[in-house]
Amino acid sequence: MIKMKQTATRVLAVALMGLIAAPLYAQLPAHLRDYPLASRKASGDLVGPMFNGWIKNPDDSVTMIFGFVNRNREEIVDIPLGPNNRIEPAMFDGAQPTHFPVYSRRGFVGLQERGTFAVTLPPEMADQEVVWTLNHAGHNYSVPGRVSSTAYEMSAGSQALGSLNPAIRFNMNGEESDDREGIYADKVMASVGKPITLTAYAQDRGERDEYPELEQTIFPLGTEWIMHQGPVGSAIDFSVEKITGRERAEAGEGMSDWTTVQTEATFWEPGDYVVRLRVDNFEAPDSKFDNQCCWSNAYVPVTVTP
Repeated sequence: MIKMKQTATRVLAVALMGLIAAPLYAQLPAHLRDYPLASRKASGDLVGPMFNGWIKNPDDSVTMIFGFVNRNREEIVDIPLGPNNRIEPAMFDGAQPTHFPVYSRRGFVGLQERGTFAVTLPPEMADQEVVWTLNHAGHNYSVPGRVSSTAYEMSAGSQALGSLNPAIRFNMNGEESDDREGIYADKVMASVGKPITLTAYAQDRGERDEYPELEQTIFPLGTEWIMHQGPVGSAIDFSVEKITGRERAEAGEGMSDWTTVQTEATFWEPGDYVVRLRVDNFEAPDSKFDNQCCWSNAYVPVTVTP
């Protein structure tokens, strides 16, 4: 008898949950009703913008960092700058990617590509929202970047064991990047089907003097060349696309001083491109992609003629 009562109670509870959930489900926007437990599609799935966090700079300006997620299993998506790929206020528009590869990483980040770009708001605009909107395959998503939530505040300082964002230069006597916003190289000209050489210089900036156990340790940097912007349906072939810090360590290569990072890039469609170089020190014990540390960006604009 007791067991029958327990069973009846459970059935009633499930029924009540259904009565409650049904109206709530009906209140969801139509484009969200398809997704509560939906599996990823091979193509035609959403591409969504993501706000990764913000950093308050010493001059009271604020840097907002953005990434994205492409839920497709196979479809690499291109969304040109314009009404379907825009940032507001318009003064910050244009830094965002137009090319959205598919990622399937382990761990918390999963499908995300974090920290693809950043924008810096001057002190007088620090409290203003920066909104990135993406519209693809009928799915329209906007994400606001704002400083009102301390949960999204990040630090540009050294990590627990001294790791910092690596440094990147395109000219050894030129400007230096050590953050997500990065620097831009001078525009490069190329022709369809003819490889060009892209060159940068990278350095580990880690401050490890206070950690004698790491004094003799060098954490080789990882590097990756990524298509950031380009014509719809285009692609870039890199002779050396990605080298992880582990691969450099296994090859006996250290990066305690400035090291040359080089690849040959071949473009197959004419148009305007932006190539992003990401440099990371994920081999350090206090640096991981999941934790938003530590990597830096730098960008190369390329115009390709027929």
